[in-house]
Amino acid sequence: MRVVGGIAKGRRLKSLKDLNIRPTSDKVKESIFNILVDKIVDAVFLDLCAGTGGIGIEALSRGAKETVFVENNQKAVKLIKENLLLCNLEKDSKVVCNDAVRFLEDSDKRFDIIFFDPPYKSDLFEKAMAVFDRKELLNNNGILIIEHNSKTVLPEETNSLILLKKYKYGDTTLSLYKERGLR
Repeated sequence: MRVVGGIAKGRRLKSLKDLNIRPTSDKVKESIFNILVDKIVDAVFLDLCAGTGGIGIEALSRGAKETVFVENNQKAVKLIKENLLLCNLEKDSKVVCNDAVRFLEDSDKRFDIIFFDPPYKSDLFEKAMAVFDRKELLNNNGILIIEHNSKTVLPEETNSLILLKKYKYGDTTLSLYKERGLR
């Protein structure tokens, strides 16, 4: 696992074998940041279910102003902090040890980009979508990216979200949403 672009390009990130974490592949990671190329600089980024922190670190490396990492596994939280230090990106980051849905429920912060990559075989998709639908968590022109198994069907729209586009990479799909309305 490595940083594929920006100021920390080429840095190898640490991982732990005993953590049940499925890191985003380099191919999918590059695709995410090709999609976000005109939105990432100076963005406030949320890496939700952050795992090793690879996506949020990539965002910082490519010019995000700030990244908040949310992960409920304490070993993974420690690993994210180590990876941030390894890349010299710790000053523009905040690492939170919390359940993803609880963090969303309690957050008053808005983000330009939210990247959500929960464990594929969990009920976090439904629970988080309910919160995204109820709370305004995105800034104007903000985007929600959900990485999920290609067999998982996410809604085309909800009360407050509209699916913009899907990108499929084998067993992995990225679904991009924006909030409805003039925001």
